[in-house]
Amino acid sequence: MLSVRLPETVERELAQYCAARKLSKSHVVQEALAEYLVAAKTASGQNAVPEPDLSFLAPDDPIRQFIGIVKDGPSTDEWMAITRGEDWNNP
Repeated sequence: MLSVRLPETVERELAQYCAARKLSKSHVVQEALAEYLVAAKTASGQNAVPEPDLSFLAPDDPIRQFIGIVKDGPSTDEWMAITRGEDWNNP
C-alpha cells in the first residue's frame, strides 16, 4: 500500500482524466509509474531496445500483449509489397 500527496492542480487533472476515460486513479498512477520505471531502466541500460509507446491504446486492449514481440522480420515496405502481391525477394 502506498499513499501519495499530490498538488491540488495535479489531483484535479488526474480526477478529470480518470472521469473522462472511466479509469480509476490507482490504475492510471500504476500505469504511469510502470512506464516511468521502464523508461528509467532503459535509459540506464546499454543497448536496450526502447519499449513501444502504447499510450494510444486503452489499458485493457487485448492487442497490447502482441505489440513489440517481434524484433526482426520484414520491414514495413516489405510488408506493403507482400500485401500488394509483389515478389519482394526478386528486385
